[in-house]
Amino acid sequence: MKKRTRRILLILFFLSGFAALLYQVVWQRMLVFYTGSDTVSISLIVTAFMSGLGLGYLAGGKLADSGSHSRNLLHFVLAELGILLFAVFSKNILYDWLYLSGPSANGNALVLYTMVFAVLLVPTFLMGVSLPLLSRAFRMDGTGEQAGYVSSLYFMNTLGAAFGALVTGVVLVRTMGFDRALWVGVAFNGICAAGALVLSKRAGQESLSTTTAGPGDTPYPASPAPQPLRFTPTLVAWLVQYGLSGFAALSLELIWFRVLETLIKSVSLTFSILLAIYLGSMAIGTALGNKWVRNKPESARERLFLRAQFMLYAYVGLSFLVFLGAIFRVDGLGFLWNYFKSYEPDLSLRILLPTYVIIPLFLMFIPTFLMGLSFAVSQSLIQDKVEEVGRKVGLLQFVNIAGSALGAWAVTWIGFNTLGTATLLKVITCIGLFYLVLLYIRKHQRPLVSVGVGAAVLILVIVFPSNADFWRRLNGIQEADRFIYDENESGLSIIKRYDRGSGLVGVVFANGLGQSIMPFHKDPIHTELGLLPVLLHPRPETVAVIGLGSGGTLYGTAARAVTKKLVCFEIMSNQLEVLATYAERASDTTILGLLQDPRLQMIMHDGRYQLTTMPEKYDVIEADALRPNSAFSGNIYSKEYFQLLSGRLKPGGIAVSWCPTPRVLTTIRQAFPYVAHIEGFLVIGSNDPIVVDWDAVLERAADPFTRDHLASAGIDIGTL
Repeated sequence: MKKRTRRILLILFFLSGFAALLYQVVWQRMLVFYTGSDTVSISLIVTAFMSGLGLGYLAGGKLADSGSHSRNLLHFVLAELGILLFAVFSKNILYDWLYLSGPSANGNALVLYTMVFAVLLVPTFLMGVSLPLLSRAFRMDGTGEQAGYVSSLYFMNTLGAAFGALVTGVVLVRTMGFDRALWVGVAFNGICAAGALVLSKRAGQESLSTTTAGPGDTPYPASPAPQPLRFTPTLVAWLVQYGLSGFAALSLELIWFRVLETLIKSVSLTFSILLAIYLGSMAIGTALGNKWVRNKPESARERLFLRAQFMLYAYVGLSFLVFLGAIFRVDGLGFLWNYFKSYEPDLSLRILLPTYVIIPLFLMFIPTFLMGLSFAVSQSLIQDKVEEVGRKVGLLQFVNIAGSALGAWAVTWIGFNTLGTATLLKVITCIGLFYLVLLYIRKHQRPLVSVGVGAAVLILVIVFPSNADFWRRLNGIQEADRFIYDENESGLSIIKRYDRGSGLVGVVFANGLGQSIMPFHKDPIHTELGLLPVLLHPRPETVAVIGLGSGGTLYGTAARAVTKKLVCFEIMSNQLEVLATYAERASDTTILGLLQDPRLQMIMHDGRYQLTTMPEKYDVIEADALRPNSAFSGNIYSKEYFQLLSGRLKPGGIAVSWCPTPRVLTTIRQAFPYVAHIEGFLVIGSNDPIVVDWDAVLERAADPFTRDHLASAGIDIGTL
């Protein structure tokens, strides 16, 4: 009965982990309306989420060690009910209040973080409280069994989180939508609360203590006044280790996701799949680590932990080096080289299997597996007093979360900007040398072995490619002069130059995904998307374009002499510099002229966010073409987006969108009273009747300014 009770609690914690990741995915989607969807804003949301978790861990540890098993279970019930209650009203809080009527942050990162942290504090705090509380819901027969129980909880919760990330992104959001998906989490929290309440009541009638050994169970009395936790040198050392581990884990997650999203040519499902692999691998490592440490002497466990840490960091650099060499030299992988070079995402099984499964597993599985294993082994070394289990779990997890938050900000703000991904990987690989030294100091490894292995790591770091070569190879380009890139906190902006027979063309890529082609006459569709709306509008004096890309759409909107102001919003802050570098290298006077147009104002930020916070109104607002299956494509194809544009139009103004699917047409009709549609091309919405006067359009197109403008790009308006 007692073993069954324990298994039930582990299953409940699996459901709790599933719900937590479901909420993170959905709440992040809601919060980007308020913060913007650029990389910095996403990091800000994740950091705020982790901050609440960390505080919950810290408070939960103190609460757990002062309560009985039944009281800790009751507190867990209350935590699940609190999360459930917030989830029920989360749309009202995060969207209806914060986004629609909350205080404006005007792009201030500190204000944005404070607001997001404040609204997420209660549910994330309660999520963090749970692990320390449940770590004292059972008293095992010995500290080794107690540590194993904590690792089992961590395993089940992390496994639930992995399934939550995968099922939410791949199934629930696509079939139910974000709002309805929340109710799955609510149901799981309800099951957790009800199940734990039953266990809590039962605990008042019988001892909840269990052990795998069976006999020898002991009651688990309340400890209302536990002794203060002593910060011994050993505990301080573990705190440093957990902080470093958190820093490295989040740093690696950001690096892996940037690389893999570029290779995969990210679509809306990519993040959920990669996160599921990351968390699932960690859960497997925790489970196996928990088994491997049983009945092992302390010295063997310490040796296993240090070796696991060394292998974790060394494998990071080695795996990337092997992968880069393989795709460049192994003939059988030529199809991957060609795919990394290509323009469009390929969802065929031949590409999906290696890019979504084999490559992510090759790069991520062993390091994240070792992260999970290290948690289990470390718990077996740390937990030496049952009465301190809750506080040690809470304190160490708090420090781990703090390290994670620091890692997220350091990589986002400093690492990508100053060092670049390749150098970051070198630095992280070198962390393994620290554990190699510890293996020697603690007499777990012979001196000659340590020296030899250390030398091998240093050689690996030395031969690791530079940042430019790293990204060039991962983008399928051999010639250095045909590859232009810039990497910073906002993403990876690239222009590849291909030989198309009649000469070189420049192809714009954002995070690995092809966007548009230059010169503009090689890809006139983008110019047409920008040109037609300003020809339809009788007097487009102020025009806003969301997305720079190659500048093709922006160039089309600049074709009228009557236009006095062009505003272009670009979420990738490095795109302008990369485009200018290409224009100079290719002697493309059309792009150089566009970027120097005195009417142009560039705003390097999320366009939707800027339109939300800025009071200006426009005659024409248009978004550069974006694939409907791209990540965050809902930001410019949703009903809320079109409603936002409705409030930013001058009288007679028009909102324009590429119309790749019938769903876009249906959505814009829900936001505007008047809609015009050119099938398969674009759709126009307005608050006023739309008059399509083709004779007037042709007359405006014949204007000398317009003709000369297009002719400078090699485009004959008569052929459009």
